Amino acid sequence: TGAVSALALGALAVAAAAQTPAPPKLGAAKTMMSTKEVMKYITNPAAETFWKASGEIDTEEAETSRAPQTDERWAEAVAAAAVVQESANLLMMDGRARDEPWMRFAQQMADAGAAGMKAALAKNAEATFETGGEMYNACFNCHGRYIPRPANSLWKQP
Repeated sequence: TGAVSALALGALAVAAAAQTPAPPKLGAAKTMMSTKEVMKYITNPAAETFWKASGEIDTEEAETSRAPQTDERWAEAVAAAAVVQESANLLMMDGRARDEPWMRFAQQMADAGAAGMKAALAKNAEATFETGGEMYNACFNCHGRYIPRPANSLWKQP
């Protein structure tokens, strides 16, 4: 009877395994939003949040640093840079990636996001400002190439 029980348990295990669905194939991600939606809801808000943590506002009365003054604001800058970095991967996915320049601009954005995280983690206002500029340049160059401009635009394609 012990052998019969072992066979029965084995048969149940085989039957259970046959009914278990296969796990999803790794790397089979698909896009869920359009490129415009990724930019509107993910990339742009994160970049704007990061940029608000750097530079200064100059008026006739004073120069006011925008660098975070609290741990909470530095943490917000780190999180925003992380979102910018990872959103670059979203822009490089099949279904969004367009060509080699697109991939280059997206990689520049990812690199700027990584540098922004490092700068904000170090609470380094100057480095945060510099990496914000790198982030801006990647965005500006990509938008200049892929967003139609009027014929009389002063902007010239890189």
